[in-house]
Amino acid sequence: MGLFGKPRTQRTMNRTIELDFVRGIAIIAVMGFHFHSVKTGYSFVSVIEYPLKSFGREGVNLFFTLSGFLVGGLLLKQYSESGRIDARRFIIRRIFKIWPAYYVLILFHVFAGRHPTDTFLIQNLTHLQNYLGTSINQTWSLAVEEHFYLFLPALLLLFVRFKVGANAIIATLLALCGLVLIARCAVVSNGDLDAAFYQTQYRIDSLLFGVILAAFYWMKPAVYKKFADKKWLLFAMVGALIAWLVLATKHLALDESIGYTIQAIGFAAAIVLALEYSGSIRDSRAYRAVAWIGVYSYGIYLWHSLALAPGDILINKAAAMHVPPLVAWALVLSAQFCIAIVIGYVTTRAVEFPFLKIRDALFPAKRKGEMEVPVVPTHVA
Repeated sequence: MGLFGKPRTQRTMNRTIELDFVRGIAIIAVMGFHFHSVKTGYSFVSVIEYPLKSFGREGVNLFFTLSGFLVGGLLLKQYSESGRIDARRFIIRRIFKIWPAYYVLILFHVFAGRHPTDTFLIQNLTHLQNYLGTSINQTWSLAVEEHFYLFLPALLLLFVRFKVGANAIIATLLALCGLVLIARCAVVSNGDLDAAFYQTQYRIDSLLFGVILAAFYWMKPAVYKKFADKKWLLFAMVGALIAWLVLATKHLALDESIGYTIQAIGFAAAIVLALEYSGSIRDSRAYRAVAWIGVYSYGIYLWHSLALAPGDILINKAAAMHVPPLVAWALVLSAQFCIAIVIGYVTTRAVEFPFLKIRDALFPAKRKGEMEVPVVPTHVA
């Protein structure tokens, strides 16, 4: 049941379809931003492409905030229930989730020879690609998340050590977000936009805002309920986010300073909206299709760049065969989306899911004999 006494979320095999929907939106945005297109001259095509080509890269920021909410929720829920966290178990479970598929991608690029190994191998093996650079461009954000998976448990262990309460945890996290914002503004003012975009110390606040949302969700459910009950405030926050994306993201210095903070706050509101107000639309085919894509979003994110070369081949073939631009546009984009989704699906089924089964057998989310005691019981379907 939802916080307000009626069903709000739908869970299947320990997944929440609303959050898979959010993942699906994020990965579709990322793919749409990266995929190559065909100029058609039709204005309606420009309208369709506009949100993806103009601010599709912000799908990564949505992934960051969602990861903070989910991963922070795992640890904060444990802390609120038992007064401790099992950092070792958490990190091992993260390794089983992230590393197998990631290292298969690295091995593929080693043997495929698509990039010289000195452009990615050491950088990616050491998870420093967001500092040292990498030719496997999409993996920079995975380094940020890897660093976050180490930083957050260490921080929470300090909270455990000093028995810090929910209010102090939230205040500390907000202070850290403020420090990150100040540091990012400083580096942007010095003209180093690349550092502001890629480096962990300037991007981790997007994840921390997700953790703050998780802190309210699991540790201060009454406050979360009051916030979630303000439907029109949530819509206003998302509206402000959309206005920012439309009007301000072109100004890189502005967007890469205060913009990431504004986006994280707006995305947190969007997550609450998806969780609490999806209602009957979550039963629609379109919603479920996007959520299905979200299930395989990690695999798609890792491998979607492989769709670019076939897309270029199709563009050249279509031009040589004088295919009408509108038809070529539809074929090229559809082919890239299909290739990326199929590869992501296959690799997820072949690599990620089997390792998750091994992980759950060896390191289950709950130790044997531990009881599941949700802090927000009205959210359990």
